[in-house]
This record gives sequence, C-alpha cells and structure tokens, in this order.
Amino acid sequence: MKPFHTETVLQTTRDRVWELLSDFSLYPQWNPLFPKLAGPGTVGSSHEMVVHLPGIDPFTVQATLDVKGEGGLSWHSVFLGRPVLTWTFSSRIRVVAPESLEVRLDSEFRGVLAPLFRFALARSMEEGMEQLNQALRRWGEKGNVRCMRC
Repeated sequence: MKPFHTETVLQTTRDRVWELLSDFSLYPQWNPLFPKLAGPGTVGSSHEMVVHLPGIDPFTVQATLDVKGEGGLSWHSVFLGRPVLTWTFSSRIRVVAPESLEVRLDSEFRGVLAPLFRFALARSMEEGMEQLNQALRRWGEKGNVRCMRC
C-alpha cells in the first residue's frame, strides 16, 4: 500500500533536528502530531504514543521504536494482529549541504484493513505530517534545543 510521504528542507544542522526527534521529553513542547510519548526510549521497546491528527480526537497507540541508521527513527504499531492492520511512521534526516538537511516523513498502513484506514485518515494524516514539518522548521531552525527545557 502506498505510504503517505513528505519531505522538507531545513537550514540547520543534523544534530539539532536529531535532538528534537530523539528527545521524547521535548515532544509536548513542539510536536503537534505526537504530543506525548512515554517509554524507556530504547530500540525494540514498547512506548505509549499519543497521536493527534487534525480533525480527529487524540488517541493513544502502543508503538515499538526502531532506529534506522544515522538520523532515522521508526515507530511500528500492530492493531488486531499483523494480518489485520499495522502502522509504521518513520522520519529520516539526510544532510544535503553544511547547515542544510532534508527531513523525510513516511506513514504507512498495512494489512487487510489498510485501504480503509488509508482512505479514512488520508486528509488528516497529510495535514498532520505537514504540521510536523512546520514544527520541525520552526524549532529546528532556531536556537538551542536546551532552551526548550528552561
């Protein structure tokens, strides 16, 4: 099934954006799509993730964290068993020049119910991913991430 996909170019460093994406305690301050993420922060472990898609009440999913090389995070959730519905959300950072990088976001549903979920959530998912791109630009291109902890 075709994933939802966005790319945005930011004028900042890889380390700055990686810190935003990998420090889950900062999510409530800047991340409109995943305003809460609780868990141990280790690869392969389960995390409680609140998803807030535009036009839909926030809902909670259990998601497993995977790190995809340098600059990539992936979340995987299984609903009602693998053959029925799974959801994967990933972000990847690619440096395109000094102080310039591309962030790619992908969201994909798989399983028997995937076409229904893709259809039902298409507009909200696309808007939510665009809001996440805007938040990455807003927070990624300005000052030090540590200031968010103040």
